[in-house]
Amino acid sequence: MSALLITHNLTYRIDDRTLWEGLNLTFSPGDMVALTGESGCGKTTLLNVLGLLEEPSSGTITYDGQTIASRKGRRLMHRNVMGFMFQNYALVEQWTVNRNLILALRSVGIPSADRSRLIRRALRAVNLTGYGNRPIYTLSGGEQQRVAIARLLIRQSLRVIPADEPTAALDADNRAMVMRHLRDFADNGAIVIYTTHNEETAALADRIIAL
Repeated sequence: MSALLITHNLTYRIDDRTLWEGLNLTFSPGDMVALTGESGCGKTTLLNVLGLLEEPSSGTITYDGQTIASRKGRRLMHRNVMGFMFQNYALVEQWTVNRNLILALRSVGIPSADRSRLIRRALRAVNLTGYGNRPIYTLSGGEQQRVAIARLLIRQSLRVIPADEPTAALDADNRAMVMRHLRDFADNGAIVIYTTHNEETAALADRIIAL
């Protein structure tokens, strides 16, 4: 049976304000889902909850039939199943591209003997061949997002990819590149969930959840 990501009556409150409540959502392998809505409606918060970075006020999340509630369970999901694309890329700016990618490989236990090969292949896939020794701060926003995608590509076991505004502030060519890679992840069986304010970017999803 396919590993489903399912929410059960999710609710999120901040003080006396309810961002959303009673959400029962099912995400299947191969799904590419856009979260849309006005600024402040809770898109990023929902993405963070689905990505196990924040806890809901109430409700639960299951993956592959197992409830993910404990810190250990979230840690194992992040290590083995989930890979986030953050809006600010979450790269160490003073480090080189290679060093950022080595950190990602080390964190999931990839042997050092395999790292160079995986990095070269991932950088080639995002048209950054030869960029390995460049410091992150010397790259454009589009190039940094390509490094963020390469960081996902080197983790071949990823099954859930939450992406927060993955095309924000990118030009048309880089937006197309990012969305093409997200579609490839979904076509290869991952669950891809992304937030966006852009109607054209949202329209590329298989399903839109409007908050």
